[in-house]
Amino acid sequence: MTAPADRQLPKQADPSAPLLEVQGLRTQFRLGSEVVHAVDGVSFRLERGESLGIAGESGCGKTTTALSLVGLLPANARVLEGSVRLYGIELAGRSEIGLRRYRWREIAIVFQGAMNALNPVRRIRDQIAEPIVQRLQVDEGAARRKAGDLLELVGIPRARDRAYPHELSGGMRQRAMIAMALACDPAILIGDEPTTALDVMIQAQILELLERLRSQLGLSLILITHDLAVIAETCDRVMVMYAGRVAEEGRVADVFARPRHPYTQRLLGSIPNLRVDRRALDIIPGSPPDLRDPPPGCRFAPRCPVVMEICRTEIPPEVRFADGVRVACHQYPESSDGRPVILPTKEPGTSR
Repeated sequence: MTAPADRQLPKQADPSAPLLEVQGLRTQFRLGSEVVHAVDGVSFRLERGESLGIAGESGCGKTTTALSLVGLLPANARVLEGSVRLYGIELAGRSEIGLRRYRWREIAIVFQGAMNALNPVRRIRDQIAEPIVQRLQVDEGAARRKAGDLLELVGIPRARDRAYPHELSGGMRQRAMIAMALACDPAILIGDEPTTALDVMIQAQILELLERLRSQLGLSLILITHDLAVIAETCDRVMVMYAGRVAEEGRVADVFARPRHPYTQRLLGSIPNLRVDRRALDIIPGSPPDLRDPPPGCRFAPRCPVVMEICRTEIPPEVRFADGVRVACHQYPESSDGRPVILPTKEPGTSR
């Protein structure tokens, strides 16, 4: 495997640019005559070697955001606007052919549900070798040898490389998916709910594997999950999404210790804790909005315990705190000229 310092950057890459920078990403789905506003103005960045967790309820746009980065959206979806820069290279707006250079070689995805993602009638080694042959123009024999190396890297004996997916356990299939994602030495690995449907012990093993690979290979990781405990254990930064927008983003330690958005506060309050009476768990009333017709202002307003009249009509501004946490909420003031303001760090639940 190639260390990050030894990776050959794509042409036109800017070595001084952030590894990944996303600005104002908007993605929509068309359902007949209706439009689903799945991702609406999402912005974030990912540095080399960093791990970012994307959290939120089902349907909040986590997976759609990830798939939008490299154009893996279904036929009824499209990116309307926004910028996706990899090493400073703009990916948004590129054709299918133009994006192939960056899939697998720079950004790879581990999908949830390995049994559905793997081809049931092809041997594991051949499925891992295929992107090596197709993307790196390596001969089949060398590709199969590298597939064996990758299987050993993720904890599967090389002797099992001729197995079919149904001959492997759920945990081994997920490890095989990770090996396939690593086939072309990507800079960014996206894990889309990689531990879904696995028991707790296997989940822990897969997360430990991802953390070891990140350290060993210098990978940058985007982990999509609804489990905040997983993010607390494995990620440097967390981005909390709600109804297609970013509610709060910052370092895990800062966000979890002092959540400032009401939605983040409620999410963290709903996590069972051995030191807290289960009857004291926070519950978010109601349901997320229908993204075919979202609320005009803050999308969390119908469920927010501190909602104000302005929340129902105006999109909240994004403000940034001194510890780097950014929050989109009307509780906090914005500057008169529309530029982000730097606010002192406040304890959760405090207002302006």
